[in-house]
Amino acid sequence: MSQTFSLQKSREELKRQGYDTWIVEKPYNPYTKRREDLYNCIDLVGIRDDLQGVVGIQATGEDCSRHIRKILEGYVGSKGETIPPNPHLHIWIRAGNRFFIWSWVLRGKKGKRKMYQLREIEFILQDGIVVHRETNAQA
Repeated sequence: MSQTFSLQKSREELKRQGYDTWIVEKPYNPYTKRREDLYNCIDLVGIRDDLQGVVGIQATGEDCSRHIRKILEGYVGSKGETIPPNPHLHIWIRAGNRFFIWSWVLRGKKGKRKMYQLREIEFILQDGIVVHRETNAQA
């Protein structure tokens, strides 16, 4: 699944839930050889007038475990540099905002029509530490 597809699918789902949305991921930069996300993890934001704060979404296909590790543990960059765990997410959540990874997975029984299902991973603060939990998304 392409990054664009999962981003558009996520945007559609946020709109279905009543959010005004904005794509905050910058396009692929050929010089840095990567896309740039808001605070290095957010592709899409949404607001609603009946909810406080901003919801941030990182949209992806089936590879959400890799994204979870990058955010919580850091990673080694393409040039061998060590990238630490995301330092912005703690502040984002403490400020009253929410953050999710939305993973779009093609599911269905053999011989039947396959449908994309949303796998939702929410990041929260637990004892002052950012942790994640899977929720029961129904998209």
